[in-house]
Amino acid sequence: MQLTKDIIGQKLKSYTIQVEKGKIREFCMAIGEKNPIFYSEEEAKKAGYDGIPIPPTFQTTFQFWGYPEIFEDMRKMGIDTDRLLHMKEEYTYLKPVYAGMTIKAEGEVVDVKTGKMEVVTFRTTFKDDKDEPCIIAEMGIILRPKES
Repeated sequence: MQLTKDIIGQKLKSYTIQVEKGKIREFCMAIGEKNPIFYSEEEAKKAGYDGIPIPPTFQTTFQFWGYPEIFEDMRKMGIDTDRLLHMKEEYTYLKPVYAGMTIKAEGEVVDVKTGKMEVVTFRTTFKDDKDEPCIIAEMGIILRPKES
């Protein structure tokens, strides 16, 4: 299958993910984050949060846990995942996400550029249990030229 602009607007599989306190702790340990608000509800509340918040970029992990078939779905869209390079990740934080929340992710293809270098941009909106957007993420990928 060939990559074309026809996939612009195509929806990705939506999924839900439970935000777990232990996963926040593991993520923070992996990146060396030591701020106590990410480890202790008491410390988070002292800092003005309603619970343990997720640290910046944590929502990237949601896709790996909640949508592991993303690469298979990309191939069905004509994206040659063997040539895929991550180009960018951009987040707009609209409201805090806390441990214990259930988050729903809804994604779509928002742009495709074809030519020597092919570029695909995805947008995912993460919503809380009230169906209110919390985070909007844009991910751009580049497909290396076939001859490289």
